Amino acid sequence: MRRILVVAVTFLVMATTSIGFGLGVPPASAHALLTGSDPVDGAALDVAPTRVTLDYSESVRVSRDSIRVLDSAGRRVDDGRAGSGPKASQATVALRPGLPNGTYVASWRVISADSHPVSGALAFGVGGPPDAAAAAASGTSGSSTVGVVFAMARFLGYAATALLLGVCFFLIVLWPTGLRAAGPGRLLMAAWGLSVFAAFAQLLLQGPYAAGLGLGGLGQWSVLSTTLADRFGHLLLIRLLALALMVPLVRRLLRTGSVDPRGNGELAGLGVVVAVTLAMIGHASVGDLAWLATTSTTVHVIAMSVWIGGLVMIAGFLVRRASATELAEILPRWSKIAVVAVVAVMVSGVFQGWREVGPPRALIDTSYGRLLVYKVWLVLGMIALGALARRWVRRQYRTNRNQPAGRPDRSSHAVLLAGLRRGVMAEIVLGAVVLGITAGLVNMVPGRTSYSPPFSDTTFAGPMTVKVRVSPTRVGAQTLDVQATDPSGKPQKLVEASVALSLPAADLGPFTVPLSLAAPGHARSDGIRAPLPGEWQLRLTLRVNDFDQYVTTVFYQVR
Repeated sequence: MRRILVVAVTFLVMATTSIGFGLGVPPASAHALLTGSDPVDGAALDVAPTRVTLDYSESVRVSRDSIRVLDSAGRRVDDGRAGSGPKASQATVALRPGLPNGTYVASWRVISADSHPVSGALAFGVGGPPDAAAAAASGTSGSSTVGVVFAMARFLGYAATALLLGVCFFLIVLWPTGLRAAGPGRLLMAAWGLSVFAAFAQLLLQGPYAAGLGLGGLGQWSVLSTTLADRFGHLLLIRLLALALMVPLVRRLLRTGSVDPRGNGELAGLGVVVAVTLAMIGHASVGDLAWLATTSTTVHVIAMSVWIGGLVMIAGFLVRRASATELAEILPRWSKIAVVAVVAVMVSGVFQGWREVGPPRALIDTSYGRLLVYKVWLVLGMIALGALARRWVRRQYRTNRNQPAGRPDRSSHAVLLAGLRRGVMAEIVLGAVVLGITAGLVNMVPGRTSYSPPFSDTTFAGPMTVKVRVSPTRVGAQTLDVQATDPSGKPQKLVEASVALSLPAADLGPFTVPLSLAAPGHARSDGIRAPLPGEWQLRLTLRVNDFDQYVTTVFYQVR
């Protein structure tokens, strides 16, 4: 049996590594971004296209129904057989021949390399420009209920893993006599059961989540089989197998109540496999330095598990059940281990934050960055509470030449232990919130990807000073604001304003868009669309009376 376990653990480690780095996942940003399309968004075509092709920033998984093309009446005009293009980063679908003039909307929902669905829509017209209202009405957001339940399953998986790995570590390394107590054993098995439940829940939910279906998609074999065939499903199956192999080892550990170095080594190996599968289902597994990011995230998961699992054991069992001698021996050792775990969490967290957030400004200007800041503050709160607990432990169980080690000052010792327990409970509460935020961050577009700072520039058009602002500077819909002032600095009254948008490098455009006159000297449009990344040209035409108009040109970069 032992040889089988050793072989199984080795196989799982190799399988997990091969799935992560052996399948040729290219460097890319976490979450795929649309980088181009044929036809482009907003195109006015003289002849109907034969297919729609979408280009992404990374490889994507495409199902037969990933792309839908509808006419203005809501009827499908594609052949229903979407698939990958010549490149792994392309998705394409053929259109029915002989499409009449009118507006067509192509909506898509594909799966990026980090297992998250990416959706969107574009509009094009045949025989004229597309109707903007038809494009805006298209939606591919999927079921919000499935998204919420899936996030809850992720949180449960993180929390259960932290308990499973952390409690195992605490019992084996710090408190072996606790193996004979019923409470820690029940907690350990409960954590195992919740880990299995969370993994199964994610396995069932990934298909409907990726396809944009409701909870009714849970019972569809075609949806589940798609998940089982991709990287996400493979990693979850490996996690479930690792958890299954833990059962005889944990049962023997609890039954004998003693530490077995060989068995514990196998248990540690399986724990690492579980942590690696958690790290590889998310942003760490794609992008630059993916191998280092996955390693860093694995260390982050293990260190956080040791930290939170240890806190739960101290507050739930150790303080209440251990003898004074055991407390004097265990708490100082735990204090040192906790410092190492905290340092590992901080170092790996800083690296992951730098990699996922990018520019420091993205910490403020993106939802991902702001949520990450909240997480950092909560972790700092945990560290502060831990520092107080460490100070208490060092004061109570001090060692010097004149006092034997582990001989605490017994005055009001029970009261002090109760205070320690309350502080540890506060740490646990903060830790639970941190795990919840982590589950949320995994489902969000990283700051480095979503950050698109507004473009601002000041130029001149005849005697006027013109301030131009475009936001956001990413592919898709944008808002243009123009402020014009006369030589005295007062708002210049405008009679008419328009902008011609073009992408010279791709020979795209110009697309002329009228600007609404919001106030004296202020022209605005929410209808600017940049369908491709690159350096775009804005050619502004400002008319100040029936005879005089001025033209100015600015360039700005679209990501």
